[in-house]
Order: sequence, then structure tokens, then C-alpha cells
Amino acid sequence: MKTPDLSPDAPLHTSSEDNTAQQASFFIFAFGMLILTLSFLSSCNTTRGIGRDMQHVGSTIERQAAKV
Repeated sequence: MKTPDLSPDAPLHTSSEDNTAQQASFFIFAFGMLILTLSFLSSCNTTRGIGRDMQHVGSTIERQAAKV
């Protein structure tokens, strides 16, 4: 069984490995954000539902502004 060289001068990994790991972590993050965004959009049932929700919020703000 060969033991790894653990001397302080031995590099643990190369910059190309760092770059590949960075790209992979960015891809995982971006894919996760896409899934999260799609799950939020689907929670309103349709994009029309999002419009209705925003319209309701806008109407509430207008009513409160009219009282002032």
C-alpha cells in the first residue's frame, strides 16, 4: 500500500482541480436556484395566479393610500 506524500512542500491539489471544483459548485448552485424559483412559481398554481396575487397587493396598497 502506497502512502501519500504529506510533506509541507507537497501541493494538495492543482489549480485546474480548483477551477473544476469552482465550476461544479457554481453549476450546482445555479441549478438549485432554478429549481427553487420554479417551485415558488408553481406554488401559485399558474402565472395568472401570480398576476392575481400582485393585483390584490396593489389594490390593498391603493386602499391604504386613499385613507391617508
